[in-house]
Amino acid sequence: MTKTIAVTGATGTQGGSVARVLLQSGNWKVRAVTRNPKGEAAQALAAQGAEVVAADFNDEGSLVKAFEGAHAVYAVTNFWEHLFSGKSQSEAGEIEEQQALLLARAASQTKTLEHYIWSTIPPASDLTGGRYPVPHLDHKAKIDQRIRSELPDLAVKTTFLYVGFYSSNLAFIPNLKPFEVPGSGKYVLALPTKPSATIPITGDVSVTVGLWVRQVLANPGKTLGKYASVHTEVISFEKMARDWSEVTGKPAVFAEISVEGYEQLWGVAGREIADQLKFGEHVSDWHAHLGDLYVSKEELGISPEEAKGFKYALEQLKAHLL
Repeated sequence: MTKTIAVTGATGTQGGSVARVLLQSGNWKVRAVTRNPKGEAAQALAAQGAEVVAADFNDEGSLVKAFEGAHAVYAVTNFWEHLFSGKSQSEAGEIEEQQALLLARAASQTKTLEHYIWSTIPPASDLTGGRYPVPHLDHKAKIDQRIRSELPDLAVKTTFLYVGFYSSNLAFIPNLKPFEVPGSGKYVLALPTKPSATIPITGDVSVTVGLWVRQVLANPGKTLGKYASVHTEVISFEKMARDWSEVTGKPAVFAEISVEGYEQLWGVAGREIADQLKFGEHVSDWHAHLGDLYVSKEELGISPEEAKGFKYALEQLKAHLL
């Protein structure tokens, strides 16, 4: 019998990657969970063989129905959607946490469930002694704790999946995209962090999240109750600018900007990104604190040939980089 995975956020970056890779594997029936089953992205998944169902992250009953009969669930929430709707950083985090809790509760009521994969990220405030809180990290991480404390039967079926910085951010997110400096003939990647600061990179996110999920599901003996991290490499921001330059053929430099200046340029979203980057200056290794709870990509059987890195991802995005 082919098992079914319900994939939330299936029309988004992470969920779309999971849905496509598992559909291509032929080993899973994919149930794409979305607010808008009639949308173009949902219909594209349906054309590839996915079952498409509707659910609302604010409606636990709709999630219970969407997960019914599923053997696995991929759960991801979207902090940025709430931030861009006009909410403050803390308000967006609180909404995300509540939605994530409803996802977990719905999964805990799914009698057929064998594996719950929760897309999360390190607890910035906890790891820095409260010095560098980052709402879109901290509220996700709180759900890790709440699953373990409030839903212990679900916790033993859960893999907590960290997802690194998207390579595609340099193509599609204006405040993370290098821009041309008039009169200089050069481009600048201007961010509120040190050039030598590093961050885990997802590589080609359209594929890598799905690869990790495929392998997490294939190795339950290693992954249940554990953490894994979707990243192909850890690179510095100055190298990020160099790689961008090599791919585009345009000269580029990295320039550090102040947190205050970045916030003035980009508003509340700029502040949230600045907070994350300052956290990253102090905690560059996202999984060191996990000890033996961490499962590496090597243990999962993910090869560099299959999980392509940052520069490869930029090559695929070349038409969108300038």
